[in-house]
Amino acid sequence: MMQKVEGNVAFHTAMSTAFPQPAPGTAPGPGPIKDLPAGKLRSVLGITSVRQVRGSARLAIVDTALAAV
Repeated sequence: MMQKVEGNVAFHTAMSTAFPQPAPGTAPGPGPIKDLPAGKLRSVLGITSVRQVRGSARLAIVDTALAAV
């Protein structure tokens, strides 16, 4: 997961639900992982839950893989 703030806007990224993305800073450029072994696909795709916690300026972000690594 990666977070960036520009002015008053916060951007959050999380696990992909369609195209597996490399971890931030580990690939030469943006784009999906193209040489991923088929058996590892479910471990790099996931579901993200985002909740606002009352009394906190931060978001509660939980990233869950579709399958264990």
